Amino acid sequence: MTEATSGRQQSSRHDAGDNAPRNAAARPFLANWDVVGRALESGKIAICCLDIASDRMTCSANFEALHGLPSDSFDGTFSAFLRSVHSDDQPGVSAAMREALENGKPYSVTYRLPGRPQDKARWLEAFGASDRATAQIIGLIRDVTEHVNSEHRLRIHANQHHAAAQLAERALVEGNLENLLDEAAKILADMLDVELVEILELAAGEATLLLRAGVGWPAELIGSARLSSATDTHAGFALASATPVVIEDLGADTRFTGPSALRDHGVVSGMIVTIAAPDGRAYGILGAYGRSRRQFDHCDVSLLAAVATIIAGAIQRRQFDQRHELMIRELRHRSGNLFSQLLALFSQTAAGSRSVAELATKYQARVLALANAHRLITEGGWKSASLVELFRTLLAPYLDRVTLNGPHVFLEPDPAFALSTVVHEFATNASRHGSLSEPAGRLDVTWSVKHSKHGLVLDLDWKERNGPAPKRMRRPGFGSKLIDMVIERQLNGEIHRSFDVGGLHSRLVVPLTHQRWPDTADAGEPHAG
Repeated sequence: MTEATSGRQQSSRHDAGDNAPRNAAARPFLANWDVVGRALESGKIAICCLDIASDRMTCSANFEALHGLPSDSFDGTFSAFLRSVHSDDQPGVSAAMREALENGKPYSVTYRLPGRPQDKARWLEAFGASDRATAQIIGLIRDVTEHVNSEHRLRIHANQHHAAAQLAERALVEGNLENLLDEAAKILADMLDVELVEILELAAGEATLLLRAGVGWPAELIGSARLSSATDTHAGFALASATPVVIEDLGADTRFTGPSALRDHGVVSGMIVTIAAPDGRAYGILGAYGRSRRQFDHCDVSLLAAVATIIAGAIQRRQFDQRHELMIRELRHRSGNLFSQLLALFSQTAAGSRSVAELATKYQARVLALANAHRLITEGGWKSASLVELFRTLLAPYLDRVTLNGPHVFLEPDPAFALSTVVHEFATNASRHGSLSEPAGRLDVTWSVKHSKHGLVLDLDWKERNGPAPKRMRRPGFGSKLIDMVIERQLNGEIHRSFDVGGLHSRLVVPLTHQRWPDTADAGEPHAG
């Protein structure tokens, strides 16, 4: 035991060793001190006896180490003991011991040591009993930091699961996607104790990501800031990863070498997951970031992934509702105008045909192209159609001589129907008069998505090569007229043709109105799920 007086009177060590009682008066309540001392050291437990009358505390030698005090610095007074306790916890410790002395009941009090940040605090527990007859309190002090931290983590994780469950319930009834995204960002910022949260929408063509919602970003960036999806950026790397991405120290992370909005906003640590549909298609990115270095555990990552799944489900539900409404509208007007469309197509084809056989062949091919486009969309549940799948379907007979190169682009039903007509006319002309009419002929179809003053546009090149030299016709045929009409009138786009030695080169510029995530304007009132 250790007892030091003011002025540091001598405190002889006894034969029993360093942990032996340094106050002979304390020996009666201990027996076989060597064994007890080793047990206390092993369990990181100190034992103390407080004499109220003299305000003296007699403690085992490991008391100072347990409290982070220099050796031989404890003067044996109760006030010195209190100074080793965090100032916020000192009143509670005093009250617990005073109450124990007054009522004679056992006491137990947990306190922190001073001089440490909250996330690295050391916690000790003092417990024992009092003897009112001798006005003494005898007890044990042990380090319970791991236990306290475990309980703290359990409470945090329980709160995280509760918050995720509430968000999932909200997603079932919230009709406004923007409100849900804002709520999800706030929940993550609160539950993960981070300064920034970003919800990024993957734009058509997958070249950029739009900051759709978030916390901690300047208000003017929400809904307008666009980030690159290149794989050398944090967002692009996350899109290419099959698992969540955890950033421990952004400054030392070599995975992201490209421009980073995170560095610009002081991010040090964070987590990123992909917002993905069940079929694997990425909707966007969800990230949570802090401006100080920290470690995120498995439960933190699980919360982020759960919220990403909730957001993906909400997007799917809104899209399903929109498709359902669209299908009803389409059934109303397509059942009538489909016949009109077929009749108009027949009459125009008939006007340019020289025989019934030629009419039948041309008309059948054009109707089949339209039917293939219908099949792609209706089999997918009347949802957006993949541009590359559209090309593969319409150019199926020539795929061994066709090169398709471009980002993932998904077209709404109406543009998909219109573009299928254009592709069919191009393919028909190429197979009869262009590069696909000769064995050595080839066709290159490339496309990209660009930003223009009118919004996103699809920039598509149709380039024939190794075919016969194209012949300019004095009067454009019905196929050319049909292409121009569809591109310029139906799709509000542009078409530019040039005739190279190896074949026709056509460039189409078509506005893209499709967004994978529903707009606020598209969201209805909240409804029961």
